[in-house]
Parts: sequence; structure tokens; C-alpha cells
Amino acid sequence: MTDLPFDPVQLMREHPEKMRIPGGLLSSGGPKDYIGAVPALSGTLFFQNAHELEVREAICACFDEYATFAEGHLTWLWRAEPPVGPNKIAYSKAKPIRELMKQLSADHLVSFTYTSGQQAHDAGDWEFQVYGLQGWCAKMGDWGASALRFALPLLSLDDHPTVFQSMFVSFARRLRALHGYGGHALVLSAGRAYENDAFETYLAGMLNGLDAGDLIQAAADAEKGIKTVSWLTAINYDMLEKIGGITAVRSELPMDWFALYDYGEGLVAQAGPAPEGAPVDIDPKPARLVLPNALFSKLRAPEIGMHVPSASDEPRLFGWAAQQWLKRFDVEEGELLAYKAKLLKEPKLIDPTTLQDRL
Repeated sequence: MTDLPFDPVQLMREHPEKMRIPGGLLSSGGPKDYIGAVPALSGTLFFQNAHELEVREAICACFDEYATFAEGHLTWLWRAEPPVGPNKIAYSKAKPIRELMKQLSADHLVSFTYTSGQQAHDAGDWEFQVYGLQGWCAKMGDWGASALRFALPLLSLDDHPTVFQSMFVSFARRLRALHGYGGHALVLSAGRAYENDAFETYLAGMLNGLDAGDLIQAAADAEKGIKTVSWLTAINYDMLEKIGGITAVRSELPMDWFALYDYGEGLVAQAGPAPEGAPVDIDPKPARLVLPNALFSKLRAPEIGMHVPSASDEPRLFGWAAQQWLKRFDVEEGELLAYKAKLLKEPKLIDPTTLQDRL
């Protein structure tokens, strides 16, 4: 972790309870007695055809890989519109994901959110969430894409330096991802995300390197282009050709600071040795995020749904605020040379946090 106003690794080891955000902390109802949000590493991938059996098996294979590493931490399963059973159940009592997937017809929503909170509404820093469009939506062609999001504790990078990157690339390959990103994020309460959006908005205003916004809303716009760049950024090969191919990427993203990984349908770019917090009062625009943002900006969707507006005037990333968040790493073209010089002073890649099969 770099350039954060605190050392999250040390804080997590010595005082893990201080990283748990009370539910509804900045909502109009005030703080409530549950964990509303937890900082974590999070990877998000957008993909198509979640109604097809092959893709559903790929989702299950992603969960198998995740659950092997998360063994003993998952506590609850949430589902939206399940054809059989309750919408939430203790993980220990839930059927295996493949059995649950078999209950779904092609026109059922694929909805699984595995969490790690002690209580059902508690957020936890282990989470696996998938949102898959129904077949009839996919066939209509104007409903966006499907999405998978997984989260690991901040300490996982310290204890297992390449697990997050490996999962991200592996999941992108299995899902034949359109695009995606991974780095710092907040995991919000699965059942009460809306009343914790205000705190996410607040923290996103302090840390430019923090992901923000609702997964389902982002998926609705995912076919229009990428949402953002982050520590890890995935783009498919059609997108790659639009920006000049791999030659252009290698030219603009020097290999001492950026690693490229092939995932079959495209590339994942890793920016630096660790996720970047980019605190706005210290270094809001680190070069290792500004430079890929400049390169990939042509691929960015013109707008992305993030938060639903609040009836109580709580802070939300909506409308103009959402558009400003999407542009937070934009700089004038004439400034890029200065950022290339700035990159020389930023941390280079290191072997312990870089996958061996880089291009």
C-alpha cells in the first residue's frame, strides 16, 4: 500500500476493529449497530452471456478458486430473486454454488453474494459477488453486461503478494472479460449498501485511488466502454487495437513500472508494485495512474451509473459528481511530459508482487 494517510497493513494487524465502518455512518438516520463498510482489495470484471451454461460454469470455477483461498472466512450467502429458498442463508447451510446454479433457467437472474460478516448485514473484507443478466435481457441487447466482483483483505497483499493479481487475471480469462479494474475499494453491507453509499462518497473524495459506485449500475453501461483505471486494468483486444495495439501500450507504459499480462481476450496492466490510494491532500494524481488513464481515456464510457440519488441530500456520486469522479485522473495533453518525468521518482515493480508470466 502506498501514499495513504495511514498504514493500513499496520492498522489491520494491530487494530483490525478500527477498519470496520459503522453502518449508515453518514446517512440521515445516523450510525447503526452493524458494520456498514470495510476497506479491502477489490477486483471487478465485466463480461457477457451469463445465461449460457458455459459461462455459468466459468462463474462457478471462479468461485471455486476464490473459496479455496477464502476457506473458513465466508459466513453468508445473499441472492436476489432466487427461484427456490430464502434470499439470504448462512454459508454453512447453503448448497454448493453449482447446485444453486442448476436451479436457474436461462431467464433467471444470476445473483450470488458471498460475504464474511459476523451478522448477515455486516460487511466483511472477504466477498464474492456476481450479477448475471437474464437470457431475455441479453437477447434484447440494450441491458448492458454482467459483472463479477471479488474482495480480499488488505493484509492479503502483504501475506500473499501475488494472489490478488493471479485471481484477477485468472477470472478475466475464465469469463472472457470485456474489461475490468482492481485495487483499493470499500466492501459495503450486502443488504444495506444504499445507506452506506454516503460514506463511500465521502472516502472517494479523499482517496482518488478508491473504487466507488454500484456494481449493477456500472454493469448497465459496461458495453459502452471502461469505467476507470486502477492498480490493475483489463481491456480486451478490440479495445487495444483502438489505442494503437500493444506497441502503443509498451511505449506509453514503461516496463519498469508497468507489467502486462495476457488473459486470452485481452491484456491486464499492473501499475506499480502495490495499489495506489492517491490521497487528494498528498498526491491526487500519481503518474502510474495518470499515464494509463491518458492512454485508455479513449476507451472510457461517456457516462457510468454509480449511485442512486438521495432523497435526504446525502452525498452521492450521481450526475455531475459521478462525471467528475470518472475524470479524476485526467490532465491536459501538454502536462503528460511532466507526469512521465514524475514517474521516474515513483516505485518500480518488484518481483514479489509481479506475476512471472508477464508479457
